[in-house]
Amino acid sequence: MSLDRQNLPSFQSLRRIVLGVLTLFILSKLIFSLIGTLDRPQIQGKFELYQTNLVLVASEWHPTEDAAGLGVLQTAIVGKDLLESATEQYEDARASDVSAIEKLNLSLADMTATTTDPQSQAAAKLQTNLVDRTIAAAQTEIVKIDLRLGILQAVNNQPEQAIKTWQKVVKTSSSTSKNVAASLIEIWQQPSAITKNTSPQIAAEIAANFDGWFRDRVLEQLYTDVDDKQSLTQLSLAEQVKSKNALIQLALITIPRVLIALAGVGLIIFYTVRFIIRLLQQRSERSVTDLLFADIKTPWITPWDWEIVWQVFVLGFFFVGQFLLPVVFGAVVNPATLTARGQGIYVFSSYVLMSGLAIGVLYASIKSYLPLSSDWFRFNWKSNWLLWGIGGYLVATPIVIVVSLINDKIWQGQGGSNPLLQIVLEGKDSIALLLFFVTAAIAAPLFEEFLFRGFLLPSLTRYVPTWAAIGISGLVFGVAHLSLSEILPLTTLGIILGVVYARTRNLLASMLLHSLWNSSTLVSLFILGGGN
Repeated sequence: MSLDRQNLPSFQSLRRIVLGVLTLFILSKLIFSLIGTLDRPQIQGKFELYQTNLVLVASEWHPTEDAAGLGVLQTAIVGKDLLESATEQYEDARASDVSAIEKLNLSLADMTATTTDPQSQAAAKLQTNLVDRTIAAAQTEIVKIDLRLGILQAVNNQPEQAIKTWQKVVKTSSSTSKNVAASLIEIWQQPSAITKNTSPQIAAEIAANFDGWFRDRVLEQLYTDVDDKQSLTQLSLAEQVKSKNALIQLALITIPRVLIALAGVGLIIFYTVRFIIRLLQQRSERSVTDLLFADIKTPWITPWDWEIVWQVFVLGFFFVGQFLLPVVFGAVVNPATLTARGQGIYVFSSYVLMSGLAIGVLYASIKSYLPLSSDWFRFNWKSNWLLWGIGGYLVATPIVIVVSLINDKIWQGQGGSNPLLQIVLEGKDSIALLLFFVTAAIAAPLFEEFLFRGFLLPSLTRYVPTWAAIGISGLVFGVAHLSLSEILPLTTLGIILGVVYARTRNLLASMLLHSLWNSSTLVSLFILGGGN
């Protein structure tokens, strides 16, 4: 159906009514979605725990003479007081989960108290079930944390505190976790009760419930209790191989990140000094703001008005992407029941379909204005887009790191995260991981840069200066990811993407920056997940 309204005098009024209704609906859904992330933990907390686990494994490596350089790296990465810092990480994670459960219980009580009519009760029941599952998952996570906290305390010469931690698990948790906690108490408190005949059964139980450093420390204590020197030797040899591999994995995560951040800081200093020099040279001729925005000052020639922008985003992006497709896909399949590979196929196919439909709405909305001037939706392979894409990525890294540190202080581990990151962190299926990578590192940069930088940013310059259009489009970009804790860092990233695009008038530059950003995040998650 064509959106050409020349032969339909009443079309504009009807369109405004429909878009107005959809806008109210989308706004309410966006608000509820964002509020819903308040009680959800950030992926950053789990990311830090995974990294802590990997550091614990790496700390057990004993450098040989021919690997002295790797030993220096181990000292730099592991640092001092590792057990204390690891214990603090796990205590913080536990406190975050406890806080989330308290907030979820309050929202559950409010839901029950305010629901009266049958229709609302049906919707509330679905929401209640979701909240109940979230609470159950958080409670399970707390039990896992307590078991590991006890091991950290025991290894750190705090056996009495460890016994208390495990006894709490025995009193409050399910049979499996209760049995594991009881075995841990026996290993550290009653070693004489364990024999060489019973130790294999306990070892199998420990291996089934722990991995990495935690498993090895418990097994080490168990084999020491029963004086099983052969098993201790085998454990030590295997641990040395795993520890060296863990150290290499940490180096692959840490060293590039540090070098990229340092290069970014260097570029920021260079451009700051260059700006100050230009300011001193031209201070009598041009103002500070003129110099600051000189390279991005020229607006685009936008032939359509704000209603076209409204139509594309309300109908093409938010309604289709955040409501219609989830409802249609949800009627066919429940993503939570899929295997890892099934989730990979689901994420990739739904994203590509959403992108195609949104681009279709965009094309139908602006086709009567075609052809456009040459700086619209521009792909120029012969320009310096590679330098701008890579340089933008280098500059974005230290800036977003600083903003994220401030953001963490604000949200204290809450506010939710992109669920894809959690799936990638825990994923084992290589086909699924490849599909997630293609979605995040290729499909997302292509579509989101085309829509947010290629269409929204230039359209806004009809009404506001280019610098304001960069800020507004960056904010919309941050909000569109539907996670309160990610709005500030993603808005910052969106602004940098906007500056790169406004400066180059080339979508290839911002797409490259976006792809590098998503790729580096996913590669870090792949390495961390594999290391754990």
